[in-house]
Amino acid sequence: MSNYVRSAAYAASQALAAQGLTVKRSHLSEVVAALLGYRAYAALVVEDANPKLDYHLDDAEIVVLNLPMGAARVLELGLEDGTTPSIVMPACVVALKASADQVGVYEGVADFYDSHAREALAEAIYNSDELAGAVAESNAGYPDEPEMDVECPATADLWAATDEWTIEADGDMTGEYDPEGDRMFNGDTLNCRGWLTYRKAGRAGLVFVEAGGTGGADDSWRDLDREAELAYEQSLEAKQAG
Repeated sequence: MSNYVRSAAYAASQALAAQGLTVKRSHLSEVVAALLGYRAYAALVVEDANPKLDYHLDDAEIVVLNLPMGAARVLELGLEDGTTPSIVMPACVVALKASADQVGVYEGVADFYDSHAREALAEAIYNSDELAGAVAESNAGYPDEPEMDVECPATADLWAATDEWTIEADGDMTGEYDPEGDRMFNGDTLNCRGWLTYRKAGRAGLVFVEAGGTGGADDSWRDLDREAELAYEQSLEAKQAG
C-alpha cells in the first residue's frame, strides 16, 4: 500500500505542477496518509507491515477518506495558509481515486452513505427474512425497496475503529392495498431498519462482512382511526346537546 500512496503522491505532484505549484512528494505522501486516517505516513507504513492484522489497506474493497484530517495536515505542513481555497487536498483526493483501481473511494461517511450504503441498506432490508415475514402478514403488496432516511445516520468513528465498523439506518416501505381484496385493511406501511457490517482494512479501508434488515407493521394508522372516531362521536354528542 505504501507504493499505492507514493503513486497517488506522484500523480498529485504532477497535477499541482501543471497549476504552477511545486510541492515535495514527501509532503504529499503525508497528506495522502492523513486522508487515509493516519497521523503520519510512517504510521501507515508500520501498520501495513504488521503481519498480525487480518486485513491491510490494500485488501480494502471500499475506502472512506477523512477530509478534515487531510485538510489539517495540509496546514500543519505549511503547504497553504488557509486563507484561499485549497488546491493541494483536492489534487490528492483525485489522485487517490485514480490510483485506487477497482476500489470505491468516497469523500467521507456522508458521501459513502449517499453514493453506496443507502442503496445497499435498502437492498439488505428488502431481501431479509424478517421483512418477508412482515410482508406475509400484511394485506398490501410491496413492489419497491424501502425509502431510506435522506440524512446520513450517526455512526461510530470509522477511522478509529480497529476491527469492525457498522452503519445502520431506518426506512419505510409503503405498500399497495387492494380495497377489493378478501382481507381487511391492517396497514400498508412497514417500518424498516438495515445494517451493513465491515471488517477494517487499515484506518480508512472496509471489507464487507454481512448485511441484514428488519421490518414491522406501522400501526400509527390505528391511532388516527381512533382519533377520527372519537372526533365523530364528540360531534354527535355536541349536536344532541344543542
